[in-house]
Amino acid sequence: MKFSISLDGYPQRHIGRWGQLAEAAGFDAVWASERHHTPFVPLAAIAAQTKRIKLGTAIALAFVRSPWVTALSALDLDTLSDGRFILGLGTGVRRLNEKWHGVAYGRPAPHVRECIEVVRLIIEQAHGNAPLRYSGQYYDLDIQGWQRPTSPTRPSIPIYLAAVQEGMVRTAGEVADGLIGHPLCSLRWSKGIVLPNLERGLSRSGRRREAFDLCLTLCCAISGDVEQARRAAAGEVALYATARTFEPLFAAHGFASEAERIQEAFLRGDQEAMLAAVSDDMIEAFTLTGTPDHVRSKVAAYVEIADSIALTSPYQMVTSDEADMYRKAIFDLFSAS
Repeated sequence: MKFSISLDGYPQRHIGRWGQLAEAAGFDAVWASERHHTPFVPLAAIAAQTKRIKLGTAIALAFVRSPWVTALSALDLDTLSDGRFILGLGTGVRRLNEKWHGVAYGRPAPHVRECIEVVRLIIEQAHGNAPLRYSGQYYDLDIQGWQRPTSPTRPSIPIYLAAVQEGMVRTAGEVADGLIGHPLCSLRWSKGIVLPNLERGLSRSGRRREAFDLCLTLCCAISGDVEQARRAAAGEVALYATARTFEPLFAAHGFASEAERIQEAFLRGDQEAMLAAVSDDMIEAFTLTGTPDHVRSKVAAYVEIADSIALTSPYQMVTSDEADMYRKAIFDLFSAS
């Protein structure tokens, strides 16, 4: 199994050093998100200080920058890393796109399909001397008189798509090279929703399962102090429960009432009530929380269905010292060195 690590919440001033540590520990890849930082800049720092480890965005928001800028960023990072870059894209939620970034969201599945098609077109033909044209519902491009002066490091760059619900999972199977699972995708959801819909998407594109990377993301709160770990994990669950986009996920697991209480507490600004509303069953379903032996045993079930696993640690509603402790625990448990 290929284990990678998400750098969400890691101190940015030392991000290059964390990348070096991940490489030395034997991790297959590091991932940077767009939650609090741009995903591309931290990876550029890591690329300059590492030699082997893959570098991926998990995720870069697909709609908030032009496909041209996204494609050029991917080409630059692939050059800086000597062919180690993975472009992970995600749609985000409607509120984030329209209220924070002021961009149209549309229908996310067809929108992101077009985005991936345009990004691929530019990546694969930017160094040629031919016009780049694309006409779709969301993008209408006519790029003439421009040529990237150097050839790409690789003919193509792998593009992964973040997906949770059925439609986006099928879209990933149709148009992407891999799927990045959400941190709250339970084992039950992964088996019952992700796997069958991924197969449907792959079937539509005429591709074999072996040609695709299913990368499941697991939130691990590892500690001998199980109660402290549960509180840390509750912060991660509560964060996603505030977004109505994930209501179907919680409802499918029987947690609709808990999610509603978390949303009510969030609107009041009551963090303690948010944490209190996260039940032990929610923590058990959506996170890997507890002692190293317990977490290791739970990971084994995901290993049976995933091609790779991205590990992330809690950093919402915890102190910086606690966040450091959970990061270190992941390194200690999953290091291959």
